[in-house]
Amino acid sequence: QSGKPPVKDMFTDLKDGRKLLDLLEGLTGKPLPKERGSTRVHALNNVNRVLQVLHQNNVELVNIGGTDIVDGNHKLTLGLLWSIILHWQVKDVMKNIMSDLQQTNSEKILLSWVRQSTRPYSQVNVLNFTTSWTDGLAFNAVIHRHKPELFSWDKVIQMSPVERLEHAFNIAKNHLGIEKLLDPEDVAVQLPDKKSIIMYLTSLFEVLPKQVTMEDIREVETLPTLEEEQGSSRAETPSTVTEVDMDLDSYQVALEEVLTWLLSAEDAFREQDEISGDVEEVKEQFSTHEGFMMELTAHQSSVGSVLQAGNQLVAQGNLSPEEEFEIQEQMLLLNSRWEDLRVESMDRQSRLHDMLMELQKQQLQQLSDWLTVTEERIQKMESQLLAEDLESLQKQLEEHKSLQSDLETEQVKVNSLTHMVVIVDESSGESATAILEEQLQRLGERWTAVCRWTEERRVKLQEIQLLWQELLEEQCLLKAWLTEKEEALSKVQTSNFRDQTDLSVNVRKLAILKEDMGMKRQTLDQLNEIGQDVAQILGNGRASSKIDQDQEELTQRWDSLVQKLEDYSNQVTQAVGSVGMSQVSQKTAVETPLKEQVVVKQSRQELPPPPPPKKRQIPGDSEAKKKFDAESAELLNWISKSKSVIQATDIKEYKKMRDTSNMKEKLKAIEKEQAEKSQKLDELKRSGHILSDQMGKEGLSTVDIKTVMEKILSGWKDMVQHLEEVARKIKYQEDINAYFKEMSELEKTIIEKDDWLKNDASSAFQPSAVLKDLCQRELTHLISLSPHLEHLKATCKALTSQPAPPNFIQESLNGFLDRFKLTRQKLEECHQQLKKETESQPSQDYVDSLQRLKDTLSELQCKQQSIASGLSDPSKVEKALQQAKAVCETLEAQKPRVDKLAEETKALEKHGSSDIKKVYTQEFKHVQGDWDKLKLKISKDVKLLEEITSKLRLFEADSKVVQKWMDGVKDFLMTEKAVQGDTEGLQRQLDQCT
Repeated sequence: QSGKPPVKDMFTDLKDGRKLLDLLEGLTGKPLPKERGSTRVHALNNVNRVLQVLHQNNVELVNIGGTDIVDGNHKLTLGLLWSIILHWQVKDVMKNIMSDLQQTNSEKILLSWVRQSTRPYSQVNVLNFTTSWTDGLAFNAVIHRHKPELFSWDKVIQMSPVERLEHAFNIAKNHLGIEKLLDPEDVAVQLPDKKSIIMYLTSLFEVLPKQVTMEDIREVETLPTLEEEQGSSRAETPSTVTEVDMDLDSYQVALEEVLTWLLSAEDAFREQDEISGDVEEVKEQFSTHEGFMMELTAHQSSVGSVLQAGNQLVAQGNLSPEEEFEIQEQMLLLNSRWEDLRVESMDRQSRLHDMLMELQKQQLQQLSDWLTVTEERIQKMESQLLAEDLESLQKQLEEHKSLQSDLETEQVKVNSLTHMVVIVDESSGESATAILEEQLQRLGERWTAVCRWTEERRVKLQEIQLLWQELLEEQCLLKAWLTEKEEALSKVQTSNFRDQTDLSVNVRKLAILKEDMGMKRQTLDQLNEIGQDVAQILGNGRASSKIDQDQEELTQRWDSLVQKLEDYSNQVTQAVGSVGMSQVSQKTAVETPLKEQVVVKQSRQELPPPPPPKKRQIPGDSEAKKKFDAESAELLNWISKSKSVIQATDIKEYKKMRDTSNMKEKLKAIEKEQAEKSQKLDELKRSGHILSDQMGKEGLSTVDIKTVMEKILSGWKDMVQHLEEVARKIKYQEDINAYFKEMSELEKTIIEKDDWLKNDASSAFQPSAVLKDLCQRELTHLISLSPHLEHLKATCKALTSQPAPPNFIQESLNGFLDRFKLTRQKLEECHQQLKKETESQPSQDYVDSLQRLKDTLSELQCKQQSIASGLSDPSKVEKALQQAKAVCETLEAQKPRVDKLAEETKALEKHGSSDIKKVYTQEFKHVQGDWDKLKLKISKDVKLLEEITSKLRLFEADSKVVQKWMDGVKDFLMTEKAVQGDTEGLQRQLDQCT
């Protein structure tokens, strides 16, 4: 249907994966890229991509790999196709009814539908998808049940099984549009293929009416199962592959494994998100890509081994031209794709590094700019005078709180700077780190200065507010007291007294007023002192003038009241004189109430009629009223002050760290005073109750007493509630302090681990084994903090369960846990890496043995060079020969060590890292070469010296013979005289000499 060439041979045409990708493109509606080459490597990549797409679409595959399809495995290829059919045809056709019935087993639904369709036909009893369909009746019954007009059922019964099957398939094709997917001969067998029948029935299910109930499904679940024996005895061809074939097969397996990994690595690389513009996200991306780069490094040796194996196979010359060409193509493809992935990964790492550094620079610059703006803001605030009134001071406090809020918001960014990622490369070196640290230090100092100034100013403003509020409240209380006394003075009668009692009452009122004024004078003086303190702290001329003006107004009212009291006293004195009062009565107007009883007694003798006896209790009652007023005013004053202190101490918003010692001291002082005042409150309630009863009996109004008591009790209750609430807030703030203190201690540990990873984990001065042990120690210590983490989580849960908890509690814990997890992951990765490096390093015995061999060879070389010097006589030659043989024997004694080192070096080539392997392989080859050269030289020296010694011995023997002859000739010549003229005689003498 897609216009592409049809499949002719299923197992051959599907091997390269192209047709399968075409099929999945049609089913998923998404374009799928294909490899352009035609080698086995390209086929494997295509098939592996097919398996990935199926996995992404939740298609279940069991024990089906890419090599099975590429090798043309019939059974697994058919299994793959059936999985595709089952997912996109069978389950897709039935997805609606499966959803309605809440069933996931498509076979049960299909069998239930078939049984429900064939129930009216007594000749048909479908129990399964194999043997129940061989006679052809079931196919015809399904079609006839829904389309009875198409054929006669009686005629079908009279047909043979093959004819029935042919009839059903033709009807389905001609009238229902279903392709003839089955051949009658394949179905009319003892055990037809189950999957083929299900596929065909699914096509019928799609076009015919569907009606399945849960009762039908339950009926199917009770049916007996048919045990199908599926077995195949496939004769295996005896293996006749050669040793080269085995090597080639091993190479192919290794190549497929590497390519499979490379494909997944390419997909993983492409699935990485685009580089973000957020610094925290880029840090996460950088960490993730760092892990990916470590994975590439870990697989680099595998890629190199496959390429090396391919080169060795080609170099052996035992391959056919086609095999050699395919291997070269495979190596070219592998190397090309590996290099592309490596280069792209390094490029991404570089871009991530650049982006991270740029964002962190921007972050530092933003903090610097913010500090500059804030410093200007602080400078402006410092240049402004403090408020002119309490309302303006409150505005300044709100402005200061705004600054504090900005500081707390910026604190999150500052905290992020404590986890900066710094990558020191060859181009920047350590200077980059030093510059960055210097920049961070400068910013830290500026940040600390801003925070310190903000906290100091907050304390100052709050102290001023508290002191000013106290001043204004005391002024209000004093004004109210003065108003009360002014009203009381205005009610004092100074003339026209009815009788002695009336005179005595007014005299007593003046005396009480005068005594109250004396007691209150200290309050006025204290207010003057507080006003001066506030004016001095404010340093604001207008505010000072306003405070002085208020104090002057109070002083004038005080002086005026004092003057009025004096005038009233004088008027009473004059009035007493005009009615003939005694001198004692005159004195009473200016004496204290302690002398009042004397006055009354003396005046009683002169002024009839005497007052009733009960009137004698009035001075006592007045004393109680005066005491009640004084105590109630004192208690109200204390309640008002306490409220002001509590309000100033109240926590408006919680912070991560706040000093609560000053707050606790203030509350503790109030609580201590509260205990004392509580007794006074009880006494005041009793005295007020007694006084109220007495005044009620005397017919006097008790409204003032009740009003005062209600005011005191209400104020006391509000004060106690507010005190408890503030105490609870302080306790909550202390819990937050302890929570963040514990987190800070744990944070220090994480910073220490990060510093160790940064500075010590890759130290070139420590062996990998030592670093591995150190890393294990750091990791163990970090893991041991788990109980502290659980305690921190429990504390966080308890804190956040309180009403309206601050968001930073949970956010800080989440950030800390992320950093803890990341640090632990880095330590684990570092430990694994060091463990691999340690395992890939040669043993200490190997290193020591190699060094001893090098030292021995060096010593033997020196001896070998000194042997050939000074050979002037046979004895020295003999000695040199002995030395040469000794060197040769010593050298030969090192042969087992050389062989053992050769074996260990060969093992190191297999398991060691590329760098280590290269270093020690070259070093051993160099040592082995020196050994071979020295062996050859010393062997030549021994042979040469042996030849020289042999020749010298012959020469020495011949020399002795010649010397002996020469001595005989000499003796002959000395004893014999030559015969003159006798030729024969001379000849005989000559013969004797020879």
